[in-house]
Amino acid sequence: MNMSILLNRIIEKSRAKALKMLMEAKSTSIILSEEEGWRIDLELEEEILLEVKRNLQNFTFIGEETGKSVYGSGSPIIIVDPLDGSTNAYRGYPIYSTSIAIAEEGNLNSIICGAVVNIVTGDTFIGIRGFGVELNGRRVKPSNVEKISEALIAVDLNVRGKYTEHLEKVKPVIVEAKHVRFIGTDALETCFVAAGICDAFIDLRGALRLTDFAAACFMVKEAGGIVLNEWGGEFNPEFQDNIRAKYIASCNRKLANEIMVKIRGNS
Repeated sequence: MNMSILLNRIIEKSRAKALKMLMEAKSTSIILSEEEGWRIDLELEEEILLEVKRNLQNFTFIGEETGKSVYGSGSPIIIVDPLDGSTNAYRGYPIYSTSIAIAEEGNLNSIICGAVVNIVTGDTFIGIRGFGVELNGRRVKPSNVEKISEALIAVDLNVRGKYTEHLEKVKPVIVEAKHVRFIGTDALETCFVAAGICDAFIDLRGALRLTDFAAACFMVKEAGGIVLNEWGGEFNPEFQDNIRAKYIASCNRKLANEIMVKIRGNS
């Protein structure tokens, strides 16, 4: 089956399901409990898995909630985060997403297509290897901003008392950047780099799982941007169960290098 067709089908159905479930859950309370939120996460992931099963006999499924399961030969690998920005969704903060990537092998560079949909607005990023990235059917590319002082930079600041070292590292970038954003769904903010909406995204906490970043980082690369690991090398992690990633997604090498200089100078 054509993987991009499957990707579109899954994204459309999962968004409709998410909106329906959240609307029903919030008919009695604007703010959901963690237990209610987890149930929605799980049901969305199970719905996506069922859709994959309807179309494929052989695949590996890696889900944020259900973990890894292998069917038949185990190829391709399908990586799913049904609700990125789940706290936003539970609290009524209106920005959260679904993220799906399909890979041939076990590392980021083997991804052949990916999609991230803003569940609230329906804005959909789709990337296909060799064909670039589209936002709502229109081809997009990263910006050409080369200086931190001229850049809009997104930084995940959700430290929860555990990642204070991350704050110290990114402080010089935050101070110098023209604008700083943090919206609570890293998949979307990373995709914003691919589309030139944002110039860079930084998360050096060491908290992100494979399901959080796979599709979005693939799209930054496919659109012509750059994704670096915490040491400034290419970000191409293996698909390990216990991965907790750190990365910088940037519109170009010059801006990425300036960000790395600032971070290293404060390490």
